[in-house]
Amino acid sequence: MTRYMVLFVLVFFVFASVVLGQANGKLQIHFMDVGQGDGAILISPQGQTVLFDNGKRGKCDLPLSYLQQLGVTKIDYMIASHYHDDHIGCTTEILDEFPLQQKAYDRGGSYNSATFQKYVAKTGSKRATAIAGTTTITLDPGSTSPVKIEIVALNGNGIQTTNENDLSVVAVVRFGSFDAVIAGDLSGFESDSYLDIETSVAPKVGPVEVYKVSHHGSKYSSNDTWLATLKPKVGIISTGVGNKYGHPTQECLDRLHAAGLKTYWTEIGEGVEPEPGFDVVGGNIIVEAAPGSSNFTVSYNSGQLDTYSTSGNDTAVTTPTYAWSKKSSRYHFVGCMYVQNISPANLEKSNTPPAGKTLHNGCPK
Repeated sequence: MTRYMVLFVLVFFVFASVVLGQANGKLQIHFMDVGQGDGAILISPQGQTVLFDNGKRGKCDLPLSYLQQLGVTKIDYMIASHYHDDHIGCTTEILDEFPLQQKAYDRGGSYNSATFQKYVAKTGSKRATAIAGTTTITLDPGSTSPVKIEIVALNGNGIQTTNENDLSVVAVVRFGSFDAVIAGDLSGFESDSYLDIETSVAPKVGPVEVYKVSHHGSKYSSNDTWLATLKPKVGIISTGVGNKYGHPTQECLDRLHAAGLKTYWTEIGEGVEPEPGFDVVGGNIIVEAAPGSSNFTVSYNSGQLDTYSTSGNDTAVTTPTYAWSKKSSRYHFVGCMYVQNISPANLEKSNTPPAGKTLHNGCPK
């Protein structure tokens, strides 16, 4: 190989690493652990990025550090579900580090907060009002497996309300046979503060595989009609340790469990304890789907992996239920934090409890 050919190859690989960066040939949705807030980054098979919300004001080091370690260098599109500071609180910090290339879509209008004013100033001329049923972002448009993100509802879906949560933008990700919905803090129950927006929006969403559970698992989210229409297999709950709202709530989890969802939480929260077999506390939750595949995966706790089918009602969970050390008299649920401390040489796993060992008290944590 000549010197010029070597130089060409090196330049090619440098160029590819800059252009593709975090791409791995699959659709990736990273539900980031941002504490009591929301932030998710979608990466297309060819490396285009969409940021759904961006974290809580005052805790921007969490999404910043995660995006850095992914190798993200820019944000192609951003979608702000609504204007609360636990959803758009890191706009300035994120876009300073990862410049916005195309548009920042939101519900339009205004909101009386310093966080909102910073959001407006930072997005500038790239801020755009989404239009329900019209706004669609297409990623990898020249490929045989493009990713489409459809805005199906916003601003209460025609229901008159001034509650900022009720006004949340509803975005649906569509990729072959895989679908996911991200809807901010959308409400599904009428109360002194909220209205039922979910019921009217559900038919516009249709069946999905993954549901980013709205409003951090609030008792006012995820009504029965919504769940029966969407038929999700997996729920992602973004919540924070010690939050003052009691999220996730027993009421919401009862509905999710009754609908057959397995839920993955970014943190333990300050509501009820996770129920073994239904709930996993997993830190950053990563959903992936390969082009043309009939399966998708959910990874959590830095490497544990569950696999699901994108068709039918069966789930194929590949991660065993229990884990333990050969040298210990106790065993754990696989989501327990103590499992991470077990030496690989001693680690054993199974879907049935091991004989002669007792369950770790308080597990999982």
